[in-house]
Parts: sequence; C-alpha cells; structure tokens
Amino acid sequence: MIGSDSDKESAGADTLVACHECDALHQREPIPKGARADCVRCGRNLYSNIPNTLDRSIALFLSSLILLTIANAYPFLAMKAAGRMEVNQVFSGGFALYEFGMGELGLVVFLTSILFPFVTIIGTLYLLLCVRAGFHPPAAGPVFRTVNALAPWSLIGVFMLGTLISIVKLQDLATVVPGIGLYALAGTLLVFSAARANLDPDVIWTHSPQRQLTADQVNAGDRVLNCHACGLLRVEGAHGEPHACPRCGAAMHHRVSNSIERTWALMVAAAVMLIPANLLPVLNVQKLGQGQPDTIMSGVIHLIEGGMWGLALIVFFASVVVPALKLLTLGFLLHSVQSGSNWRPRDRTFLYRVTEVIGAWSMVDVFLVGLLSGLVRLGLLATVEPGLGASFFGAAVILTMFAAHNFDSRLIWDRADLRDDAVTEGGEAPA
Repeated sequence: MIGSDSDKESAGADTLVACHECDALHQREPIPKGARADCVRCGRNLYSNIPNTLDRSIALFLSSLILLTIANAYPFLAMKAAGRMEVNQVFSGGFALYEFGMGELGLVVFLTSILFPFVTIIGTLYLLLCVRAGFHPPAAGPVFRTVNALAPWSLIGVFMLGTLISIVKLQDLATVVPGIGLYALAGTLLVFSAARANLDPDVIWTHSPQRQLTADQVNAGDRVLNCHACGLLRVEGAHGEPHACPRCGAAMHHRVSNSIERTWALMVAAAVMLIPANLLPVLNVQKLGQGQPDTIMSGVIHLIEGGMWGLALIVFFASVVVPALKLLTLGFLLHSVQSGSNWRPRDRTFLYRVTEVIGAWSMVDVFLVGLLSGLVRLGLLATVEPGLGASFFGAAVILTMFAAHNFDSRLIWDRADLRDDAVTEGGEAPA
C-alpha cells in the first residue's frame, strides 16, 4: 500500500530532522502509532506517526472541498424585519465593502475566507491524489509552496467567529435566519481542521527522488540548511552560496536575511495603523434613522451596556488586547535577540509560537464589519455602513501577521548556552 506506516518507517531509518524554530538536529526514530516526536530543546512538534494518513487526508480534504462549495453556492444568512427579507452569501461581505469604496478591505475578506481556503484544499488534494495513484506529482514543488504559504491565511475559523458575533449583534435589529451555506461552512471548518491535523506532509514526498539527509552524511563542523517549506536538509556549500531546495524549490538559508530589520519595520507600520484604527469609526449602525458611528472601544462599551458581556470581552480581546500584546511580545523578542540575551530561550520560543497563532484572530473585527455591511440593508428600518477605521485596523492586523512570519525564531538560540553542533536523539512523547 502506498505511503503505509511500515514504508514510512523504513524510509525514515537513520535520517535527520531539524526543528524549524530552534534549528536543532535530531535523529529520526520510530514512534508508536498516534504518537508525536517533539524537539528536546524548544518543544516544537517535529513529526508524528498518523495511521493511514494518506487515505484519511484524501477523504477529509475531499469532504472539505464539497462542503466549502456548498457553503459558497447556497444562501448564508438572511434577515427578516417588518415583512422585508435580506439574504446574503459568503462573498456578500467582501462585495459590500467594495461597494462602500473599501475595495482593498473587501479583497482581503474575499481572499482569506474564500479563495485561499479553496486553493489550499484543491492544491493539497492534487498532491495527495497523485501520491495515491503511485507517482510523484508534476510541479509538486510550486504547488506545495503555494499551499504552505496560503494555509495560515485560510481563516475559515475566524470568519465563523465573526459570523456568530454578527448573529448575536443583530438580534435586536431583526430576525436572523441561518441558511444552508452557514451550516455547510461550519461543517467545512470542522472537517478542514481535521484534515490538516491528520495530514503528514512527509507522505507527499513518498515518490520524490530527493531523499532526506542521514547522520553519516553530516560531518563535524558542517552547517546544515533546513527547508522551512518541505523540511528537506542539505549541507551548506563551502562558500555559503544561496540554495534553492532541490525538492520543493523554496529558498534555503541558515538564517532569514534582514529578519530583525524587516520585523521592526512591519511592527512600526502596524503601530502607526493602529492609531487611526482606534480613533476613527469602524461601523455606523442606523436603526429607524437613528444611530452614530462606533469606534472599536465605543462598540465594546455599547455591547456591555446591552448586557452582552461575553461578546464584549471577545471583541475587546481580539481587537484591542491581541494586537497590543503581539506588538509588545515581538518587540521584547527582537530586543532580546539584538542584546544577545541568553534568558530562557525555550520560553521565548513558546511566546513567539503563541504570538504567531493568535495574531490572525484579530481579523474577526474585519469579518464582522463585512458581514454586517453586506446583510443589514433594510432601508429606513436599519442599515450598517463600514467606517474608515476598519481599513486601518485590517492593515494593522495584516502587518502584524507579516511581522510574525518574518521573525526568525532561530535567532533566539544563536547565543543560547547550548551545544548546537551535536546531533541529539529525537524527542518522543505521547500524542
């Protein structure tokens, strides 16, 4: 059977694996089914033994594609008030922002909630089906790099959270009727998450002619380059010339060039964007001709006044606390690297990991603005218009995400009082 567990174990005997976050080299060891191996230095997951990963992933990604197609083809939400009904679809939020003159924000909503998830699912299915058919996928490198780059920007979960918040927020305006598209998108979120959790990326390279480095191919003093896309390892040349991964074509480098400078620049730009984002209105809700523009904080206060404490806390945390904490955390990490600090590198790496994961959830406010703008169009009864602050806030969130992606966490370990030249035994822990 293609990609069976026994094949994977025999192919992986004596091979090396490098941690993407601290650059430690490990000997790849067999682990039980359902278990995972973690880096002994920073705790990051190195690899897992997922039973029947190929067939399971194909089934889940195919189900995700079907559900996502249904979600975009059928009505998503509807509003009923005074005999009138307004129906929208998943793309309506992005299109509404475009109609209100915020085409750049509408494009972001469309890309992250529709196009990027579609491309990620279709690209992964293409790779897996080719492997299942018994051959190496043509153009595997470009397709894999595209999927790998777009996966963090496929924000179905954040979009669903924005949808739930908008439903609660609309309760006092009209009756909200969920459509088939909403149930299908909820199913997509669950199945897509399961698909990504059950996918072992190594199975994609089952038939690749490029094999992983083994311990006997690395000499003392060699500097090993790690492809952060597909995980292939190669020994750096004598002159330290730039490398392209021979398996997927991604750039291979000892450290990301100008990582500190680019991260600082993106952080400063994000901080500048947050000023008008918090001062300018992000939303203008009019009910029976009455209402006023809301900033992020005034919207939170109105939710509290309406007794929606839980919803207010979610919006406050995602829109105010997370962007501020992300900038402060990245600033702290950059300062610690520039000052050559040897203070608790494992904890600093964990801070970076958390920062990278939670940053995208600030996009919930952007999705909320798009959803409300596209759905609430009841003329004199009620209307919702996006404010200029939403564009600045969206720009700030995207800049902080780029900043986190540009920071090279391996820099944290460069001055750590640890032996980097030893090949250690792979960390093995139960799943």
